[in-house]
Amino acid sequence: MQQKKQRVAKKACDLVSQCIEKHAQVVGFELGGSYAKGTWLPEKADIDIFVKFNKKTSEKDFRNIGTKIGFQSLKKHKPYTRHAEHPFVEAVIDGTRVNIVPCYDVSRGEWQSATDRSIYHTKFMLQKLSNSLKGEVRILKKFFLHIDVYGAEIAKEGFSGYVSEVLISYFGSFEKTIKKISELKKGQVIGKSTKKFDSPVVIIDPVDNNRNLGTAISMDNLGKFVLASRAFLKKPSKKFFKKPISKRIMKNNDKIVVVQFR
Repeated sequence: MQQKKQRVAKKACDLVSQCIEKHAQVVGFELGGSYAKGTWLPEKADIDIFVKFNKKTSEKDFRNIGTKIGFQSLKKHKPYTRHAEHPFVEAVIDGTRVNIVPCYDVSRGEWQSATDRSIYHTKFMLQKLSNSLKGEVRILKKFFLHIDVYGAEIAKEGFSGYVSEVLISYFGSFEKTIKKISELKKGQVIGKSTKKFDSPVVIIDPVDNNRNLGTAISMDNLGKFVLASRAFLKKPSKKFFKKPISKRIMKNNDKIVVVQFR
């Protein structure tokens, strides 16, 4: 699996490298996401390539050229557009999703687009996470997957891969993380913040303390995480990582309507 991902990553990077030479606005590219950090799961192992634009590039060129590079790079693999704050291009190469994402080449804190932080996220986690902690991140991600709260898309409103990494970097292990979450208080701040946020839980982005990662997490999914954490601590089991547990928890607690924060 590791060798296959390496081959796909190299192939995608080579394709991007050939395309960006035609565009003076582009200053380079970097691998990002869970693959670059070494925290990926086999079933969720996307390859994210961030194409870096000169910070003086207009938003119009940023969007248009970024999309053009994505389609040119992945043209042999049936590329399609995905939408976030800015569009990016995705395709599947040998069974692996590859994302070509534009970002600005800016100094930390001088963000011009939502994706500008991503390269700094990768650098931070590569410095912060030992091989052991990367393993703890993967355990937490599996836990999230099987209680059906993994993913920060609007349709899911769950816990992203980056949030998984942040929680482990703050607390130090999977067990310490779920212990803290099991005792969570409403509006509790995880990390160091420079301002107040209004969300059920506040998780500060370690590369930008003005950003609350908890904003994307629904009360429903936070509640599932709290319940599952308490259930695991009460009776640890490998079952929590092998099959969905959210329905089982609710079946055993059918009188629960609202999660009580401690």
